[in-house]
Amino acid sequence: MNLEKHEVWKGSQFWSDEITKAGLKDKLRFFNDVVTEKRPPVPEANFGDPSLSDVILDGKKCDIYHTDKTDKDHWHRLFIHIKE
Repeated sequence: MNLEKHEVWKGSQFWSDEITKAGLKDKLRFFNDVVTEKRPPVPEANFGDPSLSDVILDGKKCDIYHTDKTDKDHWHRLFIHIKE
């Protein structure tokens, strides 16, 4: 297995901790799931525009997208686009 290809598979807890360390947790709606990729989410996923852009997580520049835009939304998922 090529580990470099799969480096984004670090788990939700890892990314949640990175978000907390960066002081960004209070800037995001509640989440309990994290997806990461080296490309932005596809439009069909309905993430919309990034909630936070060009933040540093795990030493890399990232955009953070969130499924939930209103209090009625209930997916609670982040999508982290690792740009570097």
